[in-house]
Amino acid sequence: MPAFELAPYEPADREAYLGLLQEAWGDRAMSGAEFDWWFARNPTGSLMSVARKDGRVVGAAAHSLIRMVVGGEERMAGFSVHAVTHPSARGLGIFPALEQKHEREAAERGAVVALVFANGLTAPIFLGPLGWTEIGRLRVWARPLIGQAPAPAAAARFDDPADSAADWPNHVVRDAEHLNWRFVDSPRGYRVVRTESGHAVVGRARKRVEIAVLADMVAPEGELRSLVRRAAALSSARAMIALPAPEQRSIFLSLGFVPAPYTLRLMGKALTGTLSTDPAAWRLTLGDTDFF
Repeated sequence: MPAFELAPYEPADREAYLGLLQEAWGDRAMSGAEFDWWFARNPTGSLMSVARKDGRVVGAAAHSLIRMVVGGEERMAGFSVHAVTHPSARGLGIFPALEQKHEREAAERGAVVALVFANGLTAPIFLGPLGWTEIGRLRVWARPLIGQAPAPAAAARFDDPADSAADWPNHVVRDAEHLNWRFVDSPRGYRVVRTESGHAVVGRARKRVEIAVLADMVAPEGELRSLVRRAAALSSARAMIALPAPEQRSIFLSLGFVPAPYTLRLMGKALTGTLSTDPAAWRLTLGDTDFF
């Protein structure tokens, strides 16, 4: 018999899950308010499970279900997020078991692919026993900021039911429902600037020093430069990071951004559909992660 048992997450497991995250990540862990927003208020839904050993929660993980355009059609995808195992239970295979459970459940819900931004600990497991594929390493860009007093930001909610990023390759659907949940309603304190045709969202990273994060940006080429400048003016941090698309990099370079020594490892697995392993087939921003 296995040394642990898997079970669906129940509200009674909330403090145990939060406690595991706090023990693993310290002050970078999710707050209770963030936990409730991310999982309970996701308009597309969440898959959450725990692992128990001797009656105690020693592991937990989740998949955030997200509407995406994949292969030119709006479908559902699952992002593997917030997996954690107590040190006393490592080596028992808890994480792979939780992940496989969520892959089956996501497929049953109709998810075509599962995606993850893997870290150094989980990458070998995804690429090994779980059978995932590395799509590519997405280069983060950075630039210094002046550290001035932040400019005011519009607080209005998004109201367009259409996907503002409809001309992107495979991507998260950016309609009002998603944008309001992901940024406007978030307790993380994102700030938004908008133009007639686009928007930019600025957050902050949990680092030893505050770093501004260009979490999301959708804009036609003619508005891109001014929108990046306005976004940079929203923060009093000393630096900003972004994930510009290849066709945007010359503009970001002209605005003082340079490639940083940090990449995001995007991995995926086909569930009920086909997974493209061409990095150019995907368009993601830092706000598509669970940690920015």
